[in-house]
Amino acid sequence: MEYRAVGNRCAVNLDSLLLPVSRNEAICVLGKKGFRIVQVDIVLLARQCVGASRYRRGARLFEAPAVVDCSSFVKWLYAQRGIWLPRRSVQQRELGEEVALAEIVPGDLVFASGRIDYYRDNPQDGVGHVGIATGDKTVIHAANSREHVIENPLAAFAEEKKFRGVRRYIANGADVLTLETPAGREVEVADDIRWIILQTLSKPKNP
Repeated sequence: MEYRAVGNRCAVNLDSLLLPVSRNEAICVLGKKGFRIVQVDIVLLARQCVGASRYRRGARLFEAPAVVDCSSFVKWLYAQRGIWLPRRSVQQRELGEEVALAEIVPGDLVFASGRIDYYRDNPQDGVGHVGIATGDKTVIHAANSREHVIENPLAAFAEEKKFRGVRRYIANGADVLTLETPAGREVEVADDIRWIILQTLSKPKNP
């Protein structure tokens, strides 16, 4: 999956850029260019929203995390990690790596049937709800206007008749950094980082 920036943050797997320098050298170059590594735990962020964020169907993106619906909630969480996701849960399920329920890890998104389901070509596979797995056999999700953002058992969220799959956007074991872009610098996708580093390395040294 190619990471697309969100605002001034972009996730990047330096190993995937096939750079001619070490990871530490690449980070050093980026630091000199004003990039900053940001530590983000999206499961911790999700838990901070339990009991704090309000649910409203069709919530506007700029209202997150104060006001969210299920898909804008997970979209906001991943945006903090520098990973762009589409707005709707049915679109979000089309990205990332398909994962078996038994192999779920913290941060994976779990999809389910909801009050209104959307589908491309199979009405029996409609998606209407999404939540984020915690790794503790629970899912955090923006449930409804009565319960708002809550944490439920994974088994209940992914019950057989409603379960619509799991998607992973950060490969297991991958060293994916979240970079904060300096003012005046534009980054659209993670691949831009490769060229910024190479451009720096190719500049002639002062005599």
